[in-house]
Amino acid sequence: MDLKNKTVIVTGAAMGIGKACAVLFQEYGAHVIIADMNAEEGKKAAEETGCDFFVTNIAEKEDVLALKEYVLNQYGSLDVLVNNAAKQTEKSFSDFTVEDFASDINVNLTGTFACIRILSDLMSKGSTILNMLSVHYEQPRLNKFAYDASKAGIAILTKESALALADRGITVNGISYGAVKTPMNRIFEEQPEVMESAKAKVPLKWIGKPEEIAQFAYTIITQFSEYSTGSIFTIDGGRRLK
Repeated sequence: MDLKNKTVIVTGAAMGIGKACAVLFQEYGAHVIIADMNAEEGKKAAEETGCDFFVTNIAEKEDVLALKEYVLNQYGSLDVLVNNAAKQTEKSFSDFTVEDFASDINVNLTGTFACIRILSDLMSKGSTILNMLSVHYEQPRLNKFAYDASKAGIAILTKESALALADRGITVNGISYGAVKTPMNRIFEEQPEVMESAKAKVPLKWIGKPEEIAQFAYTIITQFSEYSTGSIFTIDGGRRLK
């Protein structure tokens, strides 16, 4: 797929990996809509990149429906959807409440499903959906129970959505990435010892940058999204090998 003049939504694109994707896709000529619940950062990102911005909390169905209406009115259709928006709560098991768990799941998993279900109505043959996962969708760890469970859910949702949309010629794939320097992982900057611990788990011994994930996403969308569907591609410096 050539992204020139294609309409692209990237959720959670006010910062981090989503913003890096929006910047790169815009550079290749796409009409990019940043969909994020953070109005201040979202507007700033749109001004910096030249992208559109639409305030969207993907956990709220009405917000996703409003986003659909906006894209329909502005562009008429949707070519690419990147489901990147996510929430992460970190607490010990004894402190992790049912409400904490539900909150993360509602954004990460239910919100991703809402975007696929509602926004795919704007898509036609040749369109593609890319879901952002994490190596921890299959690699357990402590204290991030809901985030990791939601990513595991998105993994099977990717495959089942691929099946559901295949007859319409819409492909659905996922990216599983490892440790990346993003605002969600600001602890890497705040606590150098955590950064070193994370590096020690990566065979290549370094932490990824949002721009690298964005370039990988661009490659998947433009080079592999026609015949590949239901696949999960990994970029993690070898983290899954340990």
